[in-house]
Amino acid sequence: MQIAIQPLSILLDNDLIYSLKKQILSQFFDISAVVLNQTLLMKEVPLELFNKQRNQWKSNGILQWLLQKYKPDRATSTTTKILAICDFDAYSYGLNFVLGEAYLGGSVTAIYLPRLRQEFYGLELNESLFHERIVKEAVHELGHAFGLNHCENIRCVMHFSNSLPDTDLKEKSFCNICSTRLQQ
Repeated sequence: MQIAIQPLSILLDNDLIYSLKKQILSQFFDISAVVLNQTLLMKEVPLELFNKQRNQWKSNGILQWLLQKYKPDRATSTTTKILAICDFDAYSYGLNFVLGEAYLGGSVTAIYLPRLRQEFYGLELNESLFHERIVKEAVHELGHAFGLNHCENIRCVMHFSNSLPDTDLKEKSFCNICSTRLQQ
């Protein structure tokens, strides 16, 4: 099993990406992780995925584009999950915004960084909190890719975040029940 991390911005700090890789590896068993081409730019994302009225990108379209671009699991015998780190705002059907999205048991996931930053809400910069939120959202979406549903335990990383305070409340790790399910 492998997780491939794909940054979708030239502005993302390499230290942040490699720190995220290390944090992800600490939460999953028997998994390797690689960072894909860091020169993938927003200009490569199809413009029809951008909703001008909302000034947001369509998250499900991003997932489909990534699936078509990388075709995970077809090139090798290794099961690969793609995690896109997107430095732009996105929404999904029926939701005003998403912090991340994945298809349950699917091969592609994405997290969206703008709303994870304190500055988005007019608050003071807090890099430590920003990095913590990135890890939680990444682990959460990868959990879905590995077949986990939302968890009722508000401290579990798989708990649904309806708001940023929900994300801040939960841990960056799986509860015992989700951890057991993940290992199966």
